[in-house]
Amino acid sequence: MKKAVFFMCLSCVFMLSGCVFNANAITYDENIDMTPRQIQIAEQTPLTEVVASVKGAVVGIMAVTSNGYSIGSGVAVSDGGYILTNHHVIEGGNKITIYLADQSTTSGEVLYSDKAMDIAVVKSQKNLPYLVCSKTPLSVGEDVIAIGTPLSLDFKNTVTKGIVSALNRTVGISSLGGYTTYMQNLIQHDASINSGNSGGPLLRTNGEVVGINSLKASDAEGIGFAIPISVGQTVVESLTENKDYSQGYLGVFAVDVEMAKFENKDVLEKTGAYVYSVDENICSNIKKGDIILQINDTKIKNSLDFRLCIYKLKPGQKANVIVNRDGEIMLLTCDIVNKV
Repeated sequence: MKKAVFFMCLSCVFMLSGCVFNANAITYDENIDMTPRQIQIAEQTPLTEVVASVKGAVVGIMAVTSNGYSIGSGVAVSDGGYILTNHHVIEGGNKITIYLADQSTTSGEVLYSDKAMDIAVVKSQKNLPYLVCSKTPLSVGEDVIAIGTPLSLDFKNTVTKGIVSALNRTVGISSLGGYTTYMQNLIQHDASINSGNSGGPLLRTNGEVVGINSLKASDAEGIGFAIPISVGQTVVESLTENKDYSQGYLGVFAVDVEMAKFENKDVLEKTGAYVYSVDENICSNIKKGDIILQINDTKIKNSLDFRLCIYKLKPGQKANVIVNRDGEIMLLTCDIVNKV
């Protein structure tokens, strides 16, 4: 089955659209179980019970910057208080405050942040209950729920429900300077999200995390996007296994092969990662326009495979990269460096 790909430019990104107050905002007058544990929910559990079970793992986040502050959301996904959120929620933050479901607060430390993927990991000073990251592929039409902090901290743990509208979406984001970047492999859904939902979880109805809400179309209703959870989960696993984890970097920005058509390139490969740009100071072997087919023993079907593979490589390692360059299959060797 051919993978669906969607391309659009958003003039207003990262949840900056209008204010919509949601009637499903939840207030917590009951005692909340904040015991650090993995939250697992049985199949066929009523949605009200699912929400009650997962709420302790969902947090509000405020990052104080030199220019003011930003508000977003986050979700604990591992023992030890490891919280996934968006890069743009904590970018430039010199003080991170985490707002918990039991109305208490604690401080947080940014352990990892990736602007290109808009993913960040914050470690809470207080350990938290945490959710399971789903390993089962999503299906279009599947029910999902979003939990976050839309608009302001007064609306912490607001719950909305929708369906998966499409998978593997690619969104072009235009900056104020006219520079366009791309977010790929996104989950499109129609659960209501607004400014402040950024970094909050997109969940299956069994409480498993499938994505991190990141942006919405500002000139349309019911078009929101979430980053697949596999991206953040890989980073969190690396951090918990190695406290001094440093992300490997190949010096390559790659997109899905379908994106080649936007540069008027006609490629025969149906899978792989199309090299959109290269930092030649890091990797001079790979060229713009190459299609990456394999790295070491890992087959690369799309840009998500490419990113997940690089995340697992360590600075100082060698990467054997198989590429298709204008119809010629080539084996290249590149150094993995530390991403700064």
